[in-house]
Amino acid sequence: MSLSSWYEKFFATLYDPLLEKTERDTLSPLRSELLEKVEGLVLDLGAGTGSNLPMLEKQEGPRVFLDRSLPMLRKGIRKGMKRNGFPVVGSATALPFADDTFDSIVVTLVLCSVDDLRKSLGEIHRTLKPEGVLYVMEHVLSDSPAVARLQRIATPVWKIFAGGCHLDRATSREILSFFQNTEFRTEILSGLPLHLGLYKKIPSIPPEGSRTS
Repeated sequence: MSLSSWYEKFFATLYDPLLEKTERDTLSPLRSELLEKVEGLVLDLGAGTGSNLPMLEKQEGPRVFLDRSLPMLRKGIRKGMKRNGFPVVGSATALPFADDTFDSIVVTLVLCSVDDLRKSLGEIHRTLKPEGVLYVMEHVLSDSPAVARLQRIATPVWKIFAGGCHLDRATSREILSFFQNTEFRTEILSGLPLHLGLYKKIPSIPPEGSRTS
């Protein structure tokens, strides 16, 4: 077994128990609120062990659950992913879907750990229908210089133990290179900002997602 495979199995085993209280008390209510209006063909990107499953199974329409970790998806399958959609192993930086496929794309606590944030956002933009909606819940770099400094200091160690999670990504700003915000707000979770937002895709974006003034 490779080191990466061992780590993926280890991380998948610990993920739900470690987040159980936070998920129950804080994250699940926020997921329910965020995903209340999800509709159509849905991609749950970075579906993991199925944290969004209780919310998505209430909605009508087909669902695709994609994650790069097979051990995480296997836990989600045991929770009912196959009864409610199609589990797929894949990467956010190279989504195995055609252009303009999905009515809704859901990313919750995922963009912090993708290998290339801008490439992943470009793939989300490519596969979301022109009238589709992107649903986002991500922790982001704080506007407070003191908190942001702590996030940057902690990230090199944190990402080793947290599945590649970066605490210091300005994700909410980067999203605006590809999408237009329709609704958003910020919660504070354990002293760190948690961004929740709904987005529509920018119809035509310049190369590499750079916006012109």
